[in-house]
Amino acid sequence: MENLNDGDTYVFEPAVIKLTPYDRRLKELRDLQDRREELLTYPDSQRRVAELEYQIKKAEERFEKEKKRSTDDSWRRRRDIDEWRSRGGRELRNASRRKVRNKPNEDLSHLSPEQKLDRKRIQRSDANFVKRKRKAGVPAFDIQAALLNRQLRRETETKAADNRAHNPYGVF
Repeated sequence: MENLNDGDTYVFEPAVIKLTPYDRRLKELRDLQDRREELLTYPDSQRRVAELEYQIKKAEERFEKEKKRSTDDSWRRRRDIDEWRSRGGRELRNASRRKVRNKPNEDLSHLSPEQKLDRKRIQRSDANFVKRKRKAGVPAFDIQAALLNRQLRRETETKAADNRAHNPYGVF
């Protein structure tokens, strides 16, 4: 929508309505009741109506349970905490629970099982390298520098190997 009096353009963004568990149960119950009313207009639908009656009975029980919960302050408090965690609070909460490091573990879901095994093997190799250096009496600063150098060398070697594997030059 554009106002002709000034050069600004206004964008309409509809509000996102988040249903409470009470509202979801009420909607579920009403949908089932509406479906039952619709089925009652058909003469050969007694079996489906009987199935819906059972579903409506269960939906009413769930609705009553949510009705009781909606008036309970402790349930509402727990729900508010869960909602906060599901939005922006998850990272903040998880960060506050970490004792040693600041950031979360690396996401490895994109790796294949073979890549995960290689990664584990490399980690073990680095850990053994650090252990050997400590046993030899090398200062911690020098160990960290040597480990970083080792990791950078490994990374450049793997990139070079990948480039050779994917380079189509000379392949005919």
